[in-house]
Amino acid sequence: MINIFYCSDKKYFKQLFLSLITLVDHTDEVLNVTILTEEVSEISKNKAHTEADRLICEKLLKSKNPESKVNLVDISDLFRKNLLPSVNYPNRYYHYFVTLRLVADLVPEIGDKVIYLDTDVFFNDDVKKLWNIFDERYEVMGRRDAGRITKYIHSGVMLLNMKLIRENGTFQKSCELCRKKKYVCYIDMSALNTASKKKKVIPNRFCSFKYKKDNVLHHICAIREGKVLFTKKWWHRIKTDETELMRNACPYYGRYYDLFEEYAKTYNFEP
Repeated sequence: MINIFYCSDKKYFKQLFLSLITLVDHTDEVLNVTILTEEVSEISKNKAHTEADRLICEKLLKSKNPESKVNLVDISDLFRKNLLPSVNYPNRYYHYFVTLRLVADLVPEIGDKVIYLDTDVFFNDDVKKLWNIFDERYEVMGRRDAGRITKYIHSGVMLLNMKLIRENGTFQKSCELCRKKKYVCYIDMSALNTASKKKKVIPNRFCSFKYKKDNVLHHICAIREGKVLFTKKWWHRIKTDETELMRNACPYYGRYYDLFEEYAKTYNFEP
């Protein structure tokens, strides 16, 4: 069984579902997917995922392997307790909700060994290839962030040794940094890279920012709708009026958008 978790809410359901479509298309493995969701009205109007969302995602996984399952965990209170208030909110460059993944150590449903994925990750190959490079000597394994020469791990795709992270209090240290240290952007990523002393850089093909045939995962954040004017912030979302844009930008993923529309009709949600 391969353990995976995402952080998402209603706004990102379509994006999450697309990522899951590409995941199940490339593997026959039993998947244990956990979705951490939140609804924190103090700082956002976003709504948490519902049980109906979970069932739709689980139906997709079970259509490929009946033993796969999807868990849904509301971490709103954990977010409030461990990450709010913070000197980093509000932040004009980077949404503070990206820090959600840093309370995963407090979630019992997250096992000792897990893959974390951003919702805008597309699979080009079997997730088992990523799972098989897990090294228990390290807390965090991920690709080097673009443009870095130091061992600065990009947090969009990570292999996490939650056993070591819990023992060393690494995520709790990261949360404290997020609360107290002011970051211009990359809040959670910078905090985690500071707090973790046991990191390993993995090949870029496990989280490539460009499409290549030998990639295992393609992080499509750099080819989305674009930057918000006069800021460094990217809009990370899938919505109906982006379909043609994504087809043009990523023609090699065209069939996944077709599948998405088919599943939307089958499972009765808005495409």
